[in-house]
Amino acid sequence: MSTAVIRNPAQAGMDHEVADLYPLAAAPNQNANPTNETKLPIPNVLVVDDDPVVRGQLERLYVQSGYSVTTVSSAEDGIRRLEDQDIDFVITDIKLPGMDGVQLISDIHQKYPGLPVVAITGYPDIQTAVEVLKLGACDFVMKPFDLAAVLESTRAALSKAKGYMEIRHLRRWLKDRFQFSGMLSQTPEMHRVFEIIHMAAQTDMTVLVQGETGTGKELVANAIHFQSDRRAGPFVAINFAGIPESLLESELFGYDKGAFTGANESRQGKIAMAHRGTLFLDEIESMSLAMQGKMLRVLEDRQVRRLGGSQSVHIDMRVIAASNISLKNMVSAGTMRSDFYYRINVVPIHLIPLRERFIDIPLLVQNFLHNHPVAKSKNIVGISNRVLARFMDYSWPGNIRELQNVLECAFLLAVGRIIEDVKLPEISHDHDREKSEIASSASLRQWLREKERVYLSQKLENLGGNVRLTAKSCRIGVRTLSRKIQLHGLDKKIFKEPTVSSNQTGSNSGQLAPYSPKDSCS
Repeated sequence: MSTAVIRNPAQAGMDHEVADLYPLAAAPNQNANPTNETKLPIPNVLVVDDDPVVRGQLERLYVQSGYSVTTVSSAEDGIRRLEDQDIDFVITDIKLPGMDGVQLISDIHQKYPGLPVVAITGYPDIQTAVEVLKLGACDFVMKPFDLAAVLESTRAALSKAKGYMEIRHLRRWLKDRFQFSGMLSQTPEMHRVFEIIHMAAQTDMTVLVQGETGTGKELVANAIHFQSDRRAGPFVAINFAGIPESLLESELFGYDKGAFTGANESRQGKIAMAHRGTLFLDEIESMSLAMQGKMLRVLEDRQVRRLGGSQSVHIDMRVIAASNISLKNMVSAGTMRSDFYYRINVVPIHLIPLRERFIDIPLLVQNFLHNHPVAKSKNIVGISNRVLARFMDYSWPGNIRELQNVLECAFLLAVGRIIEDVKLPEISHDHDREKSEIASSASLRQWLREKERVYLSQKLENLGGNVRLTAKSCRIGVRTLSRKIQLHGLDKKIFKEPTVSSNQTGSNSGQLAPYSPKDSCS
């Protein structure tokens, strides 16, 4: 039995290109797998052939070799399986009823670049072989074929496409493990945020989300809304920083016809629009003291009266507020009413900045790259190690939003499948001088010890003094952390806060324990 195997030399370089990508699977598996090894699932092989005898032969071959196998009799069925299943390798006949194997290979190359394909045929045709290799197939096998040669070809193709498999399986793994309502993280701090979101969504309690600009406060608000029983109702957002004070009251409360000059018809306000849904009050630090008093009455009575109206209307809504500065400091400064602050600070959630969750940067990059239309259209598959190093060294004052903006610009300017360069703001000379002064004022040992003390204090504060979670977040053992706490003279008791109870449900009058002890609502 003779076998002809034609290999595509272009495929040999594919694994080198993918190897330039950051090994994205490494970070997640540190949490999920104690051995820190990347274990890929058993490869899933798709066999496309209209001959049941050939399908049976190949199915037995792959099953006996330890692969998972899916068989179909047409290219159309093959495309449907590719859409519904995680396929790692395709072996297809060229002569098929309906769509032929050549067109199938072309479609696979366009929709799933990097997915290895081997073509088989009983009609020796050099021109067809050359055509399918140009379209992206890695091998071309003649019938009658030797099963050992087919298996060797399959193993070689899967080995070269290992990087592709890792990235694709990682995406599915991230979706299962690290994704929560559109948010990605593998840090214990953010996982606690996810838990609080889940618990808060089961109630109608008012939630206060605080975090720097670009940390995803509206994402949190959306997650709470769409996990709650109010998901079928409206989600109404209003940004207080974007509306002039003179127009704010009419935007919030609405008005009746003739209430003021220019009010030619009645109009419903944002608060009334949120009936049976969620009202999201963004950047409430921009709200005046007078408006805080009016909103306080709405929050207490759940009733609203239009400007120029004579009757109040009951509003059934859940309220979520957000701010990018410390509201507690505003209360101390007299720019926020204490009664209003305590009314909205029922379930406080603190979002940590991106500079405190660097481990999430590769996940965020890959997720954004996978979903951005420009990256898809240009077939961009990743970023280089050099770009990743710059990302990890940058402080990201604009947080996740800034990361997205930088990547969007990089996608636009990219000329290859790998992002080799990005435009980041230059670090100021003042920043360099400040770092130099800090470094020159102490010995290296003293400087490192102080940095470690500040780092551990921040971690303990973010995690409420929980030594086990802090040790996990720092990637060290509990005994090691306890020794360092003692070395630095830290008292973990001062960081402790009451835990959140899953049994706390009900009306707004209840209050969940704060997520972050450093500022109950920051």
